[in-house]
Amino acid sequence: HQFSELHVFPFSPRTGTPAARMEDMFVDEEVKNERVHRLIALNDQLAKEYASRFEEQVLEVIPEEMKEGENLLVGYTSNYLKVVFEGTEDMIGKLVKVKITKAGYPYNEGQFVRVVEEEVAASTSVEERIV
Repeated sequence: HQFSELHVFPFSPRTGTPAARMEDMFVDEEVKNERVHRLIALNDQLAKEYASRFEEQVLEVIPEEMKEGENLLVGYTSNYLKVVFEGTEDMIGKLVKVKITKAGYPYNEGQFVRVVEEEVAASTSVEERIV
Protein backbone atom coordinates (compact mmCIF):
# COMPACT_ATOMS: atom_id res chain seq x y z
CA HIS A 1 0.00 0.00 0.00
CA GLN A 2 1.05 3.56 -0.62
CA PHE A 3 -0.36 6.69 0.95
CA SER A 4 -1.41 9.60 -1.24
CA GLU A 5 -0.34 12.10 1.40
CA LEU A 6 0.99 12.34 4.96
CA HIS A 7 -0.41 14.71 7.56
CA VAL A 8 2.57 15.87 9.60
CA PHE A 9 2.43 17.98 12.72
CA PRO A 10 4.64 18.35 15.81
CA PHE A 11 3.46 17.06 19.17
CA SER A 12 2.32 19.71 21.63
CA PRO A 13 1.14 18.69 25.10
CA ARG A 14 -2.40 19.57 26.17
CA THR A 15 -2.78 20.71 29.76
CA GLY A 16 -4.48 18.12 31.93
CA THR A 17 -3.70 15.15 29.68
CA PRO A 18 -1.42 12.23 30.63
CA ALA A 19 1.01 13.24 27.86
CA ALA A 20 1.44 16.70 29.38
CA ARG A 21 2.81 15.07 32.54
CA MET A 22 5.49 13.09 30.65
CA GLU A 23 7.95 15.98 30.42
CA ASP A 24 10.93 13.64 30.64
CA MET A 25 9.89 12.24 27.23
CA PHE A 26 9.58 15.61 25.45
CA VAL A 27 11.89 16.17 22.47
CA ASP A 28 13.87 19.39 22.11
CA GLU A 29 12.04 21.97 19.91
CA GLU A 30 14.92 22.18 17.45
CA VAL A 31 14.98 18.39 17.01
CA LYS A 32 11.19 18.30 16.71
CA ASN A 33 11.17 21.01 14.01
CA GLU A 34 13.97 19.31 12.05
CA ARG A 35 12.05 16.01 12.11
CA VAL A 36 8.84 17.72 10.97
CA HIS A 37 10.66 19.37 8.04
CA ARG A 38 12.20 16.02 7.02
CA LEU A 39 8.79 14.36 7.11
CA ILE A 40 7.23 17.16 5.07
CA ALA A 41 9.96 16.75 2.43
CA LEU A 42 9.33 12.98 2.44
CA ASN A 43 5.61 13.66 2.05
CA ASP A 44 6.22 15.82 -1.03
CA GLN A 45 8.37 13.09 -2.62
CA LEU A 46 5.92 10.26 -1.81
CA ALA A 47 2.89 12.27 -2.95
CA LYS A 48 4.53 12.95 -6.33
CA GLU A 49 5.47 9.27 -6.70
CA TYR A 50 1.91 8.22 -5.85
CA ALA A 51 0.38 10.72 -8.28
CA SER A 52 2.75 9.71 -11.10
CA ARG A 53 1.06 6.28 -11.17
CA PHE A 54 -2.03 8.03 -12.56
CA GLU A 55 -0.40 10.14 -15.29
CA GLU A 56 -2.16 9.76 -18.66
CA GLN A 57 -5.15 8.09 -16.97
CA VAL A 58 -8.68 9.47 -17.15
CA LEU A 59 -10.13 9.82 -13.66
CA GLU A 60 -13.39 11.11 -12.25
CA VAL A 61 -13.10 14.44 -10.44
CA ILE A 62 -15.59 16.58 -8.56
CA PRO A 63 -14.57 20.22 -9.04
CA GLU A 64 -14.98 22.22 -5.83
CA GLU A 65 -13.86 25.73 -6.75
CA MET A 66 -12.37 28.02 -9.36
CA LYS A 67 -8.73 28.97 -8.88
CA GLU A 68 -8.63 32.66 -7.98
CA GLY A 69 -8.42 34.91 -11.05
CA GLU A 70 -7.96 32.03 -13.47
CA ASN A 71 -10.08 29.85 -15.73
CA LEU A 72 -9.03 26.77 -13.72
CA LEU A 73 -11.09 24.38 -11.62
CA VAL A 74 -9.75 22.60 -8.55
CA GLY A 75 -11.16 19.26 -7.41
CA TYR A 76 -10.39 15.83 -6.05
CA THR A 77 -10.42 12.31 -7.46
CA SER A 78 -11.78 9.37 -5.47
CA ASN A 79 -8.18 8.45 -4.56
CA TYR A 80 -7.54 11.90 -3.05
CA LEU A 81 -5.51 13.47 -5.87
CA LYS A 82 -5.97 17.23 -6.07
CA VAL A 83 -6.37 18.14 -9.75
CA VAL A 84 -6.34 21.51 -11.53
CA PHE A 85 -7.81 21.75 -15.03
CA GLU A 86 -9.42 24.25 -17.40
CA GLY A 87 -13.16 24.46 -17.06
CA THR A 88 -16.14 26.64 -16.33
CA GLU A 89 -17.81 27.60 -13.08
CA ASP A 90 -21.00 25.68 -13.98
CA MET A 91 -18.98 22.44 -13.69
CA ILE A 92 -18.48 22.90 -9.93
CA GLY A 93 -20.09 20.03 -8.02
CA LYS A 94 -20.58 17.87 -11.12
CA LEU A 95 -18.80 14.59 -11.71
CA VAL A 96 -16.37 15.07 -14.61
CA LYS A 97 -13.74 12.99 -16.39
CA VAL A 98 -10.24 14.50 -16.42
CA LYS A 99 -7.04 13.14 -17.96
CA ILE A 100 -4.07 13.56 -15.61
CA THR A 101 -1.41 15.20 -17.78
CA LYS A 102 1.24 16.06 -15.18
CA ALA A 103 1.68 14.59 -11.71
CA GLY A 104 2.77 16.97 -9.00
CA TYR A 105 2.23 18.11 -5.46
CA PRO A 106 0.18 19.75 -4.08
CA TYR A 107 -1.61 19.86 -7.46
CA ASN A 108 -1.79 17.55 -10.43
CA GLU A 109 -2.50 19.06 -13.82
CA GLY A 110 -5.31 17.66 -15.90
CA GLN A 111 -7.25 18.08 -19.13
CA PHE A 112 -11.04 18.11 -19.07
CA VAL A 113 -12.60 15.23 -21.02
CA ARG A 114 -16.36 15.37 -20.35
CA VAL A 115 -19.11 15.78 -17.76
CA VAL A 116 -20.28 12.38 -16.52
CA GLU A 117 -23.75 13.49 -15.38
CA GLU A 118 -24.65 14.68 -18.88
CA GLU A 119 -23.49 11.34 -20.26
CA VAL A 120 -25.70 9.46 -17.75
CA ALA A 121 -28.68 11.76 -18.36
CA ALA A 122 -28.43 11.31 -22.12
CA SER A 123 -28.41 7.51 -21.82
CA THR A 124 -31.33 7.39 -19.37
CA SER A 125 -34.91 7.57 -20.58
CA VAL A 126 -37.37 10.13 -19.18
CA GLU A 127 -39.33 7.32 -17.49
CA GLU A 128 -36.20 6.05 -15.68
CA ARG A 129 -35.33 9.54 -14.42
CA ILE A 130 -38.87 10.07 -13.02
CA VAL A 131 -38.83 6.81 -11.04
